[in-house]
Amino acid sequence: MEQKFKQHIASVLDFISNPKLLLAVSGGVDSVVLAHLLSKCGYTFDMAHVNYKLRGADSDLDESLVSETAKILRVNLHTAIKPIKPDASGIQEKARNLRYAWFEELVAEHQYDAVLTAHHADDQLETLFMRLSRGSGVEGLSGIRAKNDFLIRPLLPFFKEELVVYAKANTLKWREDVSNNSTKYLRNAIRHNVMPSFLALSSQTAANTLKSVQHLQETFDAISAQVNAIKKAWKNAPDGITIPLISIEGLQPKRFWLHHLFAVYGLDAVEVEKLLDAHAGKKCTSATHELLRERDHLVLSSQSNRKDAADEVYMVPESGIEFPVKLEFSTPNAASKTTANCVLVNASKLTFPLVLRRWNKGDLFYPTGMKGKKKLSKFFKDEKMSAAEKNNQWLLCDENNVIWVVGKRLDRRFVSDSLSNTLQIKIV
Repeated sequence: MEQKFKQHIASVLDFISNPKLLLAVSGGVDSVVLAHLLSKCGYTFDMAHVNYKLRGADSDLDESLVSETAKILRVNLHTAIKPIKPDASGIQEKARNLRYAWFEELVAEHQYDAVLTAHHADDQLETLFMRLSRGSGVEGLSGIRAKNDFLIRPLLPFFKEELVVYAKANTLKWREDVSNNSTKYLRNAIRHNVMPSFLALSSQTAANTLKSVQHLQETFDAISAQVNAIKKAWKNAPDGITIPLISIEGLQPKRFWLHHLFAVYGLDAVEVEKLLDAHAGKKCTSATHELLRERDHLVLSSQSNRKDAADEVYMVPESGIEFPVKLEFSTPNAASKTTANCVLVNASKLTFPLVLRRWNKGDLFYPTGMKGKKKLSKFFKDEKMSAAEKNNQWLLCDENNVIWVVGKRLDRRFVSDSLSNTLQIKIV
C-alpha cells in the first residue's frame, strides 16, 4: 500500500515542489493512516483537529489521541474548540462548515499550499448514493474530487478495508466515533443499510461504480469546458456582464445549457428560457443576481451592486455636487452654449437645493426641441436607450419638475433666453 500511495500522492501534488501541507485529522483510522503514510513518504506537514464537544469525554479523548499522534510523528498540531449542541439540526453540515472555514484561516495565516483530508473510496460510493437520493445533476453525481481548490484527497483510490489492514499491520492507534453507528444521518443509513447489499452483487461492483463516477467527472469537465467557451463571448461592462443573445439562442438542449450557464448565479433555467422570448426590459432575479433582457443581449448584474431608485436621491446645493455625478454651477460667458453635458438655465426658476435622482415610472418633462410634454419612458424609447441605461440615468429636478435629463435633454420650461440671470450647469 505504501508504494501505491507514494506514486498516487506524487501525481496529485505535482503542481508544486516541496509543498507545505496541512492535514485534517479527526482521530479516526482514515486520517491516522494518512498521517503515517505522509510521514513515511517524507512529506512536510502540520496537523489540524477540531473538537466539537459533541460526545463529551469521547471528544476530548479524540483530541488527546491526535495530540499523541502529532508528537510521535514530530509534526506541529493546530487545535480548535468549536462547540455544537447535540440537539442542533444539521449537525454534520454545521461541523463541516466550521472546520473548512477554520482551514481557510489556517491556510491564509501559515501559507499552506494545500489541505489534505482522508476521504477514501467508500466515502466516494456513499456520496454517490446520497446525491442520487437528492436528485443531483451531473456535477453532484461526479462525487468527491481528488483536487478541489485548496483541498486534496489522496486516499480516494483506497477502500476503508485497506486502511484498517494497514493500521493493524503497523500497530497504529485510532479512535472509533460511536455516532458512525447511528442511522439517523443519511450517510450512515446508506453505509449500513444500502452498501452491504449493493457491494454483494459482485466482486467488481465497487470498482465498476467508481469507474462510473470517473466517467461522470469527465463528463462534467467536458461540460465545464464548453460553458467556458460559450462565456468567451460575454463581456464585462459598467452595468454588469453583457451576454449576446446569439451566444446562447442556438444551444441545444437549451434548458440543459442554460442551467449550467446560470445556476452558479442562482438563476433558474426555466425563467432564463422565458426571458429569451420576452420583450426588452423584462428580467428575472435570484437572491444574488439580476438578469435583464435587452434588444439583442442580456445584462447580468449583482444584486449587491444595485440600489432601489428611492434610495438614490441626492441634495444639490448651489455650490454643486461631487457624487454620484460631478455637477458644476457657474455664471456663463458670451462663449457659453448648451451641449449634451452643459446647459444654460433660467436661475430665477430654480429653488435650491435641487435634487439629483433616478427616474421613476410616470416621470415626464417638456423636452427642448419638441412640442408638448413627454413621458421619460417614451423619451428613453425614442433615444433607443437600453434598460440598463434607463436604470442608470440621472435626473436633475426641483421639488416637482424634471429640469434636466442629465447628459441628454433640458426641459424647455427652464431654458434661459439671455445671459442675464442665467446659470450654467456642467458635467465635469
